[in-house]
Amino acid sequence: MTETELKQRLSADVDSVEAPSDLLDRARAGGARRLRRRRFLAAGAIALTTVVVGGVAVTAPAVLDHRSDPPVASRPGEGDPYAFLMSGPTRGDLAGDTTYLRQVLEVWRSSHGRSINHDRGIFNHLQGDAKVAWAGNTPGGRAAIVVENSDLRNHSDVQLYHEGVAALVGYVGDGKDGKPTVLGDDYPVPGASQQTAFVVEKDGTKALVALQMPGKPIGLSLGRTYADDGSVKRTYNQLTFRDRVAIVKLPAGQKVDDLKINRMPGNAFSSLSVLYTGPAMTKTPENRLWSDFAQESDGLWAMSDGANKLRPKANELFNDAVGKVSDPNANSTAFSIWTGYGVTANGTAVYLGEQALDNDPTHLYAVLKPKTGNLRIVGGGVPNAASALPVAIKLPDNQGWAVARKDAQLSYRYDGGTWSPARSNALLVPAGSRAEVKVEAGGTTDVVPLS
Repeated sequence: MTETELKQRLSADVDSVEAPSDLLDRARAGGARRLRRRRFLAAGAIALTTVVVGGVAVTAPAVLDHRSDPPVASRPGEGDPYAFLMSGPTRGDLAGDTTYLRQVLEVWRSSHGRSINHDRGIFNHLQGDAKVAWAGNTPGGRAAIVVENSDLRNHSDVQLYHEGVAALVGYVGDGKDGKPTVLGDDYPVPGASQQTAFVVEKDGTKALVALQMPGKPIGLSLGRTYADDGSVKRTYNQLTFRDRVAIVKLPAGQKVDDLKINRMPGNAFSSLSVLYTGPAMTKTPENRLWSDFAQESDGLWAMSDGANKLRPKANELFNDAVGKVSDPNANSTAFSIWTGYGVTANGTAVYLGEQALDNDPTHLYAVLKPKTGNLRIVGGGVPNAASALPVAIKLPDNQGWAVARKDAQLSYRYDGGTWSPARSNALLVPAGSRAEVKVEAGGTTDVVPLS
């Protein structure tokens, strides 16, 4: 889930929403809908409320009653993430271009009515004059950062640390007509990561502009890496800042949604994010291979004999194991609704399923839990939903294969011999010579060789 989408979905007053204490547990356990998880920081005494918005479970800062707070301050308080931009002169190689700076301020003032944050009232009580904190040239065209103080007050659609003056930030790039246009804006949102970077584009070339926020060095990741061991990682390269910003020319074809910024070394949850400028998402995308089940039990598939004791915790064990080695900075995680479970010839418990992060294609995994020793995950890559056998993962240590296709009858054989008794939906195939799987579904029969 993008920052913009998140703010849209949290725009309703959540004070009157009452969520059951086991809501997240039930969502994790299965259900027919995607679980959207947005990680919020533990920020002091911020009250967190779990709510369901459009069938999506999210944790959100509660809108607090601050009627007893002290009078409004005349300037942003300590800890305001953008207040430092008000100090000092305009920076950047366009700081002396008075015509451009004037255009930036004009477009900033005229943009408030179109802002995603307009209905939150953050522009209702602007204080003093806006300032261009930075303006410069980038490989993606001209860019600028505007800052202005505003007296933020309680409002039905806003989440605040407290009432009072806070610094608003606006990000400006060149539009298709070559004139400055406001790409987005941000304000201090309790517990949520701050949008401290944005992307500009000119003639097909994109560039990232990142703010130098106080604290540890900041790095940039261009995307995720899915490893064979089931882990999902990001590599962060430290950014070099000048005049409070870092400018990076992005590779051709780079997807803005794949970008992530983080405090170095980048192995923890990030309190920073890249401004989202894509279309508003009004519907949760469904990336998973199979998610349409009438009830949770319909997605629990025995893959072998002697596996009944694995059934009660199969889905939970699979999702927990894969989640622990996944990307901690995913904005959304689609847990596996279906789970295959079985036991190999040497007694290893095998759990089969999928997981989808954000808008990435879903990925397949087999989780192996031997009688002794550590749990192990094997990545199965991206499934081909149109193939006769979309799921086929070769297991390590000569333990065979785990295969699956929803609503199919599956059986196996070796060397062209006799077919095994068929199982529904998922199957463990022991290691053997020239193993094949027969897939019977929708009135057709396919034979798929395993290798």
